[in-house]
Amino acid sequence: MKKILKKMLLHVGPINRYVTNFKNLRAENENNSKDLKFVRNILGKTRSPGLCEFDDDYLTEKLLAHPALAPLPNIKLKSSAGKNNSNRVAICKRLLNAYHKSINDESKSPLKRVGDDLWSDLLRTELPLLKEAIDKNDAEALSDFLLCFGNSYVWFGGITTCIDGYNKNLKPKHVALTYFDKLICLAEYLGLLHYENPEAGPWGENLRLDPDIVIEKINKYLGISIAPPLDAIHTDGMESSAGLFHYRHINGLYSAIRLKELGGFAAPCLEFGGGLGISAMYAHKLGIKNYTMIDLPITCLLAGNYLLNSLGLSNVSLYGEPQEEAQIKILPYWECLNLPSEYYHITLNQDSFPEIADNLLEVYFREIKRVTRNYFLSINHETCFPRTVNNFVNQWTKFIKIYRSKYWIREGYIEELWKI
Repeated sequence: MKKILKKMLLHVGPINRYVTNFKNLRAENENNSKDLKFVRNILGKTRSPGLCEFDDDYLTEKLLAHPALAPLPNIKLKSSAGKNNSNRVAICKRLLNAYHKSINDESKSPLKRVGDDLWSDLLRTELPLLKEAIDKNDAEALSDFLLCFGNSYVWFGGITTCIDGYNKNLKPKHVALTYFDKLICLAEYLGLLHYENPEAGPWGENLRLDPDIVIEKINKYLGISIAPPLDAIHTDGMESSAGLFHYRHINGLYSAIRLKELGGFAAPCLEFGGGLGISAMYAHKLGIKNYTMIDLPITCLLAGNYLLNSLGLSNVSLYGEPQEEAQIKILPYWECLNLPSEYYHITLNQDSFPEIADNLLEVYFREIKRVTRNYFLSINHETCFPRTVNNFVNQWTKFIKIYRSKYWIREGYIEELWKI
């Protein structure tokens, strides 16, 4: 009886159309389910299935050198505030003396900046409290500012160890994952972890290791604790039992390792554009005791704050201070003209030359040739092509290229070494 009734109802136009549409929807749903299962299966075998949960996850994936398998490793982001101490105001008095002397002397130097540069604009627009403390020569106000500087996100990079413009997806777990990825890259460079092979595997295992185990391997290999000093300034970093690691700590440590590998302990090192001085700090940890940094006056102030609070008052000299005993010297950019000829074993630049005006760069390369005995090491991006270090060297020097390769630590960067 029910079958007869169903057949009769199917002859009613609206009912027939409803049933037909329902059958079509069911078939379509079954096909969609099959397609969804297929897509999920494919995603599960892709490079970073652990980063396919939300639309903006790809912003993290493109920064990674390693596949992020699901579920993501339990890597946490933590913060550490700079610690106040009795030396901070005294340090700031030294910083202000060096800064004002450098500004006064800049006008008398034959080497000058042309027009407004990025850091002058940042000081005026992004860091008005810092500018005010400097203009008033107020050591206490400067100390208060530098103690808290970096306790929130900044879009620019290079002068903080807070979350910065390197990360576009600011979820704490994603930020921490990108920092851990750099630590794994360093361990692979040192040969402490195997370099993963997507062709034959294993693939995606290194990013799932315990950070403490990786750090201990690096400590043992280098013969030092790579734990960065966290009292100097605010730090956001990947949590470990050794402290917090920002991606700039890993970059700086790698650079210091390369300097030591290329020159040993005793060879004097020169760095153009040293930023906060993290490479200088790690070079000091690794036993390099003759290190000179050349940079803009405002960056010299920030580097001086970091290094004096990290390494002690007697290990660092600022512009205008006696330099004979200091193991790290921080000088304004035009002082490259006054450095001794053929004194430095190796000169380093990282993450700055492509962004510097041509009038300065041409002089820098002339001075690198004059003051350096052996090597010029560059770690830079090529986003500003054709303004690349490779093209600058070809244009202004006759340096002999030893190698050009992808940079181990940061995606999209090139490492190049030249013989002077």
